[in-house]
Amino acid sequence: MYNLDQISNAAAQLTGESLEGARQRLGALQHFDQLIPAAWTAQALLESVLVSALGAVTGQTRPFGVRETKPVAEGLVLRVERSEDVHALFELLPYQPKRGPWRGVRGLVVQTDTKRLRFGFRTWVYERSWRAAEPAVWVTGPHGVDLPALLAAYEERIRMAGHSTQWDPQRPEPGPRRREPAARSLVRQLSASSAMGSALLRRPRLWDSLAGYAGVRMATQMTDYGLDWILERQVAGPQFDDARLIEVLTDRVVGCGLRLLDHACGAEECTVRLAPRPGTWDWRGVLTVRSCKAASLPHVPVPGPRPLTAIGDRLSVSRPNTNVEGPDRGAQDHDGVTIQLTGVPHTGGMHRDDLSWVAEQIAAVWTTQGLVAAIILARDRDGWIGFRDPGQPSWATAPVPSTVEGWRRLRIAPPPGELWSLKVSDDAEAVAAALADARRRFDRVFLISRNDDWPWEEHSLGRLTDARILVHRAEPYERHIPLPAEAVMLTPAESAMQWRQQELGRWTSKRPLTGMLLVNPATLDVQPDDFDVAVENELARYGTPVLGRFPANRAIAHGPGLSPHPPTVLDPQTEQPTHAQMITAANALAHRLWPEAPLTTEPTEAPDAPVAHPANVP
Repeated sequence: MYNLDQISNAAAQLTGESLEGARQRLGALQHFDQLIPAAWTAQALLESVLVSALGAVTGQTRPFGVRETKPVAEGLVLRVERSEDVHALFELLPYQPKRGPWRGVRGLVVQTDTKRLRFGFRTWVYERSWRAAEPAVWVTGPHGVDLPALLAAYEERIRMAGHSTQWDPQRPEPGPRRREPAARSLVRQLSASSAMGSALLRRPRLWDSLAGYAGVRMATQMTDYGLDWILERQVAGPQFDDARLIEVLTDRVVGCGLRLLDHACGAEECTVRLAPRPGTWDWRGVLTVRSCKAASLPHVPVPGPRPLTAIGDRLSVSRPNTNVEGPDRGAQDHDGVTIQLTGVPHTGGMHRDDLSWVAEQIAAVWTTQGLVAAIILARDRDGWIGFRDPGQPSWATAPVPSTVEGWRRLRIAPPPGELWSLKVSDDAEAVAAALADARRRFDRVFLISRNDDWPWEEHSLGRLTDARILVHRAEPYERHIPLPAEAVMLTPAESAMQWRQQELGRWTSKRPLTGMLLVNPATLDVQPDDFDVAVENELARYGTPVLGRFPANRAIAHGPGLSPHPPTVLDPQTEQPTHAQMITAANALAHRLWPEAPLTTEPTEAPDAPVAHPANVP
């Protein structure tokens, strides 16, 4: 269902890793909802410290001087382009001068690892967790550069000046007796929004994939809500390519998952500000990307854009087919259909998470058939947490600027299929506006709202959704009632009445239902026999026809390291439900809803031509 070459291209175009390396890394994942993993807290802090130094170096030909970043289970592998970039990292190493305060980042350590350098932290710098490994970043240099020799030469120079080096992890260093002021401690400053710096370091090749790349520099600035990251981008040529930039930075599959705060462009400068979703730890800051026109040099060609598979760019033989103006979804009119999934509002019914998983799995099947599908999730609150953010800095007196949730891509699908999601507040106007917008953008749209009936009488169902489906757990239809003397056999009509009484109770929908979708338990994957069909005919007479069955998911769990999304046909195969089960169920439901529509069973193939590796693009 998915195309591993396609998603490997999407990741490698931003990280710079080899396509084969990306294939091996992604092939070990269970979900393809996040192709570039986020670093854990201590790891993100270490990466943000390193990128703060790399982002300030001048004369680099690659963004931050990095040719490749490769996420690994133990941390991150970083391949820099020049020895000058390695020296910029050396300037972070702590040492104690003859007089005066310490220099460098106290607690930062480095050691040689064969031909590489391994950067890390002393244990007193971060809060240790049994779930995470020690933070580590392996740095490799340009071909032919001896990194251990460079480190030894730098250490000798520090000692010749009469200073005492303090970056060897084998030599214990107890740490400061008093906490350094935030104004003098780089670690304390970066801890406010370390995840943002880490996310930028893990996607270095984004910047030279945009049109007119002429260099980037990055700095940080303390604010009353945390720490901002400010990126100055030099652009050669007439295009800022800001639409593609925004689409990647707001993407959750390969991008940073930020939200657009504001966007202002003129003839000579374009400024984009993005912020995280509310309540996200270690993201207390705003990313500002300021693009300015660079001085044009004669006889120097303007770099063109490179394709970004994640946002739908295609690769042709002569030139990449990129949408430099961004996705103009507003001009499209799909005249799509909307379907609400609801459940019985009592204990044992299908909850919102269950409904959203079923909707995402069905929509993923339709996506592989070339349709543009979406799920709208109506929620009460967004990003709220009931306890204090441990990453909130002591100087923070204001909240991070708030942003509005927008459409988010859920998976990278074989074109022309697409799969999107939107979260809105659970009120009448917001849901109605989202549905109206979704009809224009998408072919098929699921709405997941309250499990009970909508209280908004002023909105008729016909104007909001085209179909309303009750999703309920499948239970066997009773065929007899056991009595002490003998069992009493039930007719299909009696069994249907018994099933409605047991499963639906006294609940009666105030609005018409199109039908029911029954979710089969993992142990009950059998086709209905003649008696079951007769019972379902009787259920249809009560206004609840059975439109189909769908395989059940495992128990939904939330927490660190767990995906919030279900396994779909756009992810690796799982034992339950399988790809074949989901395809069969989704096709059967579509046939019941639209019997006159042609049934597509074969997915559209994604292009197999691999995109050129970014390190090999001049």
